[in-house]
Amino acid sequence: MPSDQAREIVTGALEYVTDLRFPGMLHGAVTRSRIPHGRIVSIDTDAAVAMHGVRAVLTGADVPFNQLGPAGPDGPVLATDRIRQVGDAVALIAAVDEGTARRAAEAVVVTVEPLEVVSDPRAALSPGAPALHEDGNLAARIGFASGDVETALAAADLVVERRVVTGAQEHVAIEPPGGVALWEAGQVTIWCGSQNPGLHRRKVARALAVDLDDVRLVSGPVGGAFGARNDDPMPVFLALLAKAAGAPVHLRMTREEVMDAGAKRHPFHTSVRVGFHADGTLAASDMTALADTGPYVTSGPNVLKTSAEMSVGPYRTPVARFDGQVVYTNNANAGAFRGYGVPQVAFALETAIDEAAARLGQDPVELRRRNLLRGGDRHGLYGHTVTEGLRAAETLAAAAADDWWTSREEWRRGGVRPWRRGTGIALAIKGVGMGSGRGDAARARLIADINGHVRIWAGPNHTGQAIDVAYRQIAADVLGLPPGQITVVVGDSQLVPESGATAASRSMYAGGSAVVAVCERYQAALAEAGSPERLVEQGRAEFEATFHLPDVADPGMIDPERLGAYAPHRVYGCSAQVVRLEVNELTGEIRVAGVVCAVDCGVAINPGAVVGQVEGGVAQGLGLALMEEHRLVDGRPVTRSLSTYLIPTVRDVPEIRTHLVQGDEPTGPMGAKGMAEVVVVPTGPAVAAAVADAVGVRPDRLPITPERLLEGLR
Repeated sequence: MPSDQAREIVTGALEYVTDLRFPGMLHGAVTRSRIPHGRIVSIDTDAAVAMHGVRAVLTGADVPFNQLGPAGPDGPVLATDRIRQVGDAVALIAAVDEGTARRAAEAVVVTVEPLEVVSDPRAALSPGAPALHEDGNLAARIGFASGDVETALAAADLVVERRVVTGAQEHVAIEPPGGVALWEAGQVTIWCGSQNPGLHRRKVARALAVDLDDVRLVSGPVGGAFGARNDDPMPVFLALLAKAAGAPVHLRMTREEVMDAGAKRHPFHTSVRVGFHADGTLAASDMTALADTGPYVTSGPNVLKTSAEMSVGPYRTPVARFDGQVVYTNNANAGAFRGYGVPQVAFALETAIDEAAARLGQDPVELRRRNLLRGGDRHGLYGHTVTEGLRAAETLAAAAADDWWTSREEWRRGGVRPWRRGTGIALAIKGVGMGSGRGDAARARLIADINGHVRIWAGPNHTGQAIDVAYRQIAADVLGLPPGQITVVVGDSQLVPESGATAASRSMYAGGSAVVAVCERYQAALAEAGSPERLVEQGRAEFEATFHLPDVADPGMIDPERLGAYAPHRVYGCSAQVVRLEVNELTGEIRVAGVVCAVDCGVAINPGAVVGQVEGGVAQGLGLALMEEHRLVDGRPVTRSLSTYLIPTVRDVPEIRTHLVQGDEPTGPMGAKGMAEVVVVPTGPAVAAAVADAVGVRPDRLPITPERLLEGLR
């Protein structure tokens, strides 16, 4: 079923929140730092204040609680004493037009005494490194071992060691962050793209020292997110400016601002040792990871939790260990990004498994198959029991049955030099929801009228994936009504009950389950009343329901008191991908000819939307694998626009074959579960495996640029 906004989306006619305009509206701009690290000596706003058409100039002194979170490492709303990255916000401007606002922002004079830049995450932990926060440069650490890894590795017949690096990646949503805010009768309404309206409302209320009930967030339509709209400061900026100016204020970041100041995928330095017995069964896994979170903590610790859990992939691993650290640097701040720490560790693990298959002389599919988790098995690191709905074996089989894999030898022989051909395969899982011990829940509200028309308010909201359409499909199935009799509203915090983030692959699973629950309540009441008209007459036509995502039934080796700290998942989505490509052995250039993506999403409620998520995820995965890398020199960004930061275009994305693996998640709505994140994970290692198959060089860094590959070939 297509989105109600499908025509507007594809024709470009859809109005996003940044397209909104109001009578008497002012325009905002942000004064940002130009150096990566320094002490603020002074902030002179006199010239900006004096400019004709300027209505408000704000600095940190004007913010009631000048923190984006409850603690210093969350970062200030506006910097007052220290700069920690290029792009730090120092002042906010509201003016009669955008040009005046930007000129006023440039007129603010920020005098900064430069400090030593911390740009190497490994050096950030050295004793002599400048401390970016009071407690030093270690933002978080997580470690867990299920047994004696060293003894197990010593007894293994083969140990593969890999040291890999994955770079920072931009979200590159169609619509840059922005929106409009308006204060009326002591309450603020903010139209701004958000993946987490509840969190953003709390940020606004805390920073402005107002009641939470006085903050309304309307968070759509939004032109993409991928994690970038999870905890960004834009709603706070908008609320501050509109209150100070006494008028509606519009603010939108430029692409260059996003490149400088927007959150990135966390760069990782990852090392892994994987031991195998001679028959190809796993003996042990040992992984260490160092994540660069930039100057502020944002989601760094939570990203690392996900990395730890997924460090053993979808495999039965008798003994495993993970040791990870998140460090502060003066590099670009890193935050939530599709895959949430899994692409980084999966690249290390899957390339190690691929190398092991080659060294053992075994088929890479067969090596994986004999080590796979099945539904009801125990997780390879934490030992908790996974859902019966896991279809990792079926997903791998679906990808391996495609003729792009079965005909790989013929494909390789067809290469004409200097182009050499190769095919690779990789597999990954990703947890659905925030994880056990986190109190994860979604909610829905339903009102019926006398004619039997049903209106549902549900969350999480959508960020371009038309989740409201899927909610309506679910409601239609439960209630036995045509979709035309059902209206679904998402994304308005005044109407939709708090349902958490559009993140962690939880929208379909959590929101859909809440819709099922509220529809079943209405259905039961309707059966008792006899008709919608009588139900309304009895004053019983409004219902609410909450779905609590299930925690693991058995936490395995995790101390139950620490369940929330490790947050293991009960439910996982799974994807296997096959990549066929050509490598120019003279130049290092790579041409991807095709990608097969098999995905385990349980029951596909909206198959068209699932395929769309697959194709978008694969394209984003190809970008991470081959070209996308936010680069800095001594903390200063050098990829500041789409002319220097490359993303896949229509000419770069090959044919993508999608296989929907039949399955049923017993805890999900209609048997469905989340899948939008896991499809970005296997692409990088599958590309690396195909490169190794083509030219015998196994890449250890993403993206695999022609220069890096040529160096390896030499």
